[in-house]
Amino acid sequence: LLLAALSFWIDQSVQLASNGGEAAKTEPEGIMENFEALRTDAAGRPHYRLNARKLKHYTGSKLTELESPHFVQLDAEAGEVSATAQQATVSADGNEVNLLGDVIVERAARPGQSAMSLRTARLTVFPEQDRLQAPGAVDVRDDTLTLRAGAMEYDAKQRVIKLTGRVKAHYISGRT
Repeated sequence: LLLAALSFWIDQSVQLASNGGEAAKTEPEGIMENFEALRTDAAGRPHYRLNARKLKHYTGSKLTELESPHFVQLDAEAGEVSATAQQATVSADGNEVNLLGDVIVERAARPGQSAMSLRTARLTVFPEQDRLQAPGAVDVRDDTLTLRAGAMEYDAKQRVIKLTGRVKAHYISGRT
């Protein structure tokens, strides 16, 4: 209910904003501390959760900025995946989240699959498309693999990782 009210308030505030005045472009229209939101699917099952120390919304650009964001994708089949960073920006439609500064993505361990971590300086998350994109260097580690690459794209639906740039991988066989 709180998320619905917040969404309505932000939507109404954006629609009633001034016609591009200088203050609307530089001053945040709204600031919230200790922000937390939960997105559910049509059946009411949690899809992802986003929280941050501070949220700032700008009317002119319709941009939303987050300080110390923590994004968690909740998927019973694929397992929980979380991402943290120093800051983030969210597009006006919410379909693109740019995480910046000490980005860490962690996948929880599951039966037959070890925990995994990914570190990079910048990561773009497309929550509705289940895609991640790191335009710079990435470091990926789990129990059997250490991998470094110049850039990465990940499509969770197709389970395809595309690595570019200088790629170095060290695989540790599970056989003894």
